[in-house]
Amino acid sequence: MTLTNNISTTNTISGSTQKVTGKYRYTQSIDNTGWLWVKIEPDTVNSVKKLLCDFTKVLLLKEEAGRTFFTILEGVYAKKNASMSTKNAKKCLVSIKRSSGAIITVTKSGRQLLVSVPRNNDRHNQLVSTLKFNGDSATITLDSEVDYIESNRNSPNNGKLMHSSPLPKGRYRILSPSYPKNSKMTSFYRTNPGGFPNLKYDTVWFPIEYPGNYNSSFVHVGHLSEGCVTIYQLNKWNAIYEYLISNRSDKEGKYVGTLIIN
Repeated sequence: MTLTNNISTTNTISGSTQKVTGKYRYTQSIDNTGWLWVKIEPDTVNSVKKLLCDFTKVLLLKEEAGRTFFTILEGVYAKKNASMSTKNAKKCLVSIKRSSGAIITVTKSGRQLLVSVPRNNDRHNQLVSTLKFNGDSATITLDSEVDYIESNRNSPNNGKLMHSSPLPKGRYRILSPSYPKNSKMTSFYRTNPGGFPNLKYDTVWFPIEYPGNYNSSFVHVGHLSEGCVTIYQLNKWNAIYEYLISNRSDKEGKYVGTLIIN
């Protein structure tokens, strides 16, 4: 069998091997979600489509019949082959450079009773803090003192009623996002009174590696924190997202960077 990609062609000599090289590219969503649909190959009657976060590394293989084929090199679908229309591939599989690891630092200020207008004037006792990132800063909350049902399937507390608590002081690694969160959890911050109409990428939550809660905490946008690093200042989220997603701190692309809580 002969395999052709955009660089070279395999030979047809039985039993022989030939190295076929390709070009590396990085995914870029076609909209403001931060997620890109791709079709997992080989194609079947029921085509399987999956979402990749921005800046996922892929290896281009070939173009054929109006589709571009590639190997996913990172994330939950690493080593799987996938494809998309060549028209979209020209816009969404791009040649860009990632930085070598984001660093964000958090300094706690103290508890404040705050009213969230976008959350229909909800009142919560927020652990207000300041997050510094890429030469900028944002107001965040580390905890909203709320009860919640644990939904992390990896936690022995899954399904149990819990009371929120902040992450302890320390240094944590921030993981690359794997799946989009339900848009119902955040989309109203864009549409409700008191929200931020230009909010983007709100379904992209970055997991924080912490064995103490089985990685149940995230860096994400919002006014309700169940122990997450929650970006309360809505108009800073887009910039924080862009800083984190454009970084990878390891060769496997598993981590985007480091969180330091003082």
